[in-house]
Amino acid sequence: LQEWEYIAAQYTLKGLSTFPCPERKFMLVSLTGFGRAEVNEGTIQYSIEIRSVNGRFLEINTRLPRSLMQFENEVRNVVRTELDRGKVLIQILEPRETRYQEGFSFDKEMVSRVLASIREAADHLALEDDIKLSDILPLLENFKPEETEEEAIRRLVLIQKGLREALKEFDKMRMAEGSNLEKDLRKRLAILEENLSEIKIHAEENRKGQLDKMLTRIEKYTPADKVDKGRLEQEVALLVDRIDITEEIVRMRSHIELFEKALDHGDQVGKRLNFILQEMNRETNTMGSKANTSEVSSRVVRIKEELEKMREQVQNIA
Repeated sequence: LQEWEYIAAQYTLKGLSTFPCPERKFMLVSLTGFGRAEVNEGTIQYSIEIRSVNGRFLEINTRLPRSLMQFENEVRNVVRTELDRGKVLIQILEPRETRYQEGFSFDKEMVSRVLASIREAADHLALEDDIKLSDILPLLENFKPEETEEEAIRRLVLIQKGLREALKEFDKMRMAEGSNLEKDLRKRLAILEENLSEIKIHAEENRKGQLDKMLTRIEKYTPADKVDKGRLEQEVALLVDRIDITEEIVRMRSHIELFEKALDHGDQVGKRLNFILQEMNRETNTMGSKANTSEVSSRVVRIKEELEKMREQVQNIA
């Protein structure tokens, strides 16, 4: 291993810094992924796996061999430099030959105290002292690996190297999935735009039709000499404006544009996309409440269906 790696690991061991993960390409990334790496140096060997599913916040769980428990924070910190959200599981497997290759020391004082307590209890109960080696075997947890600081650093550097390699594979899978999500979302944005165009056409026709219909009815049932034409048209226009959805369509298209820009930007945009979808839903609900024709209502329903599918997809975006 390079000298600078040992120096960096020394700082890591003291909790002062961690290795940065590889830079991700500037594109949409899924929260779901899996990466695996095998690393070894001499008699030391580890298999490292990283997997994640979607989650609102970053939640890191680890499954480490006993010899690496002291490095749990360092392992977590490496992953934190790469991820902002998701439920992540890091699993490091240690072959038997690695697990038992280092020297051991036995905590003699602790075992002596335990044996003394057992013998004292046996004397008090007038029991025969027949302790065998098999009775002491459960105390093997009192064996502790003998490891120098240099050996600990060597072990830490190796697992950091493995984590970086696993993260590369992990990111490849996440970016591939992110690419598929992006294609699907862009397809649904096109469906939204298509339905908005249809809604706009029907809404304009409906607005003009409603205005003419109201004026005709008023003229039919109200004497002409009792109607102020200017005031009548003004009041009718206000009534018709209440069913006008031009502003909602304009804002909806603005949200679609913002959504597309976020997709173009890529990287960690899941929260931004989710917020934009909330605004889209708000405008769609307003259009639905104003709609008074079957043509507009059916298009609004279709938009709501697509937004729900998009919301489900966005939950998987980092």
